[in-house]
Amino acid sequence: MRPEWYPDWSGERCAIIASGPSAASAQVDLLRGRAKVAATNNSWRLAPWADVLYASDVAWWRTGAGDEFAGLKVSRSKHPGVQKVELKKAWPDKWVNSIVFDEDGVIGAGAGSGFQMLNLAIQFGARDIALIGYDHRVDFGTHWHGDHRGGLTNPRDTTAELWRGFLDAAAPSIAGAGISVVNCSAVSALTAFQKVSLEQWLANERLSMELENG
Repeated sequence: MRPEWYPDWSGERCAIIASGPSAASAQVDLLRGRAKVAATNNSWRLAPWADVLYASDVAWWRTGAGDEFAGLKVSRSKHPGVQKVELKKAWPDKWVNSIVFDEDGVIGAGAGSGFQMLNLAIQFGARDIALIGYDHRVDFGTHWHGDHRGGLTNPRDTTAELWRGFLDAAAPSIAGAGISVVNCSAVSALTAFQKVSLEQWLANERLSMELENG
């Protein structure tokens, strides 16, 4: 059953702002009024007017880092004022790391918030999605805001490798469902999604309905 709090993004374009260093120079203000916008973790501070904030990390929410965000808040763990989704498991001790299309409120793990928010956007109904700050490498830095403090974990090479592997592997199923996903990070280590600038994506007037009618 579709959760009551799920927004209906059918026919909408969506941009997701992750935490890679390239997000700092992305002109995210161009998105206002032109697409649905989701942010992961601290990236809501680049777009405080975003529609959705998603963070997987239990410890991040406990710091209060998302308390001031006024839009819809979502996590895989339970927190006051935050809507909860489940991560799908294949076995009691094994996460499903693919996109879940047919179980609203249940999403793939994919080793992090970026993958999970993409799965959510797809379940919300978005069919034309831009990824911002999905650098999925750490040689240029861990986040656009630097390292997390206060005992929070930061990505390493092995973490970024997991992110890349799961997201690139998910690309065929996403495309097969008629969903367009482009990568707006020129320095991203992802290989399975077309790279375009944010300006190019916004200039593309193809609507989700055209994809559905194929």
